[in-house]
Amino acid sequence: MGEKSNKWSSETVKKLAKSVSDAAQPVLEEARIKAEPLMKDVKAATKPYMEKAEPYIEKAIEKTEPIITEAVEKAGPAVHKAMKTAEPMLEQARAKAEPVLDELRTKAEPVFESAMEKADPVLKKMKKEAEPAARAVKEQSEKAAKVAMAVGNDLAEKAAVKNSKNEVFLQYGDQEIRTEDILDKARADYAAHGHKTKDIRELQVYIKPADNAAYYVINHHDTGKIDF
Repeated sequence: MGEKSNKWSSETVKKLAKSVSDAAQPVLEEARIKAEPLMKDVKAATKPYMEKAEPYIEKAIEKTEPIITEAVEKAGPAVHKAMKTAEPMLEQARAKAEPVLDELRTKAEPVFESAMEKADPVLKKMKKEAEPAARAVKEQSEKAAKVAMAVGNDLAEKAAVKNSKNEVFLQYGDQEIRTEDILDKARADYAAHGHKTKDIRELQVYIKPADNAAYYVINHHDTGKIDF
């Protein structure tokens, strides 16, 4: 009964403390906000005095520096003596630890070797099982490289053909006509009849030397004739 009462009292105290803390937060925040300008004023007011005090502080440091240096120098032998005193104890601890470490090393070596012996067949089996997959990956990579090279060469050839200058001439009797000129004349004739050359999607030209003319069809709809 006493323990239950004490527990209830502890929880009550915690709740009460939290309530007081929560209630105090706005007051503390307001106090902080109000104190900020005052702190700035204090800082500004004390600045001249701090500037005046700087030479005295520097002078005090100059006076105390030799004293501190002397104290460190005097402490040196004592520290050295303490280290000398501790050396045998450290050496004794190391000497006691060495046999234990050697025993652990001796006991661990057979366990490690046994584990390696057991793992070796498993590792070899895994390597053997992985070899076909590795070969397949290598073969596929080589094939992909060959395909990529072939595609690259084909694209290069097509680009070369596209960028090369090609001309076709039609010769009959004492006439010589360049086919590109006939195409240009067909487009010009089409435009002369009130059409726009930008609307041309397809153009077929039929050359008829017997008529000294060429006949064209544009977009499978409009037709025309060009005289040589």
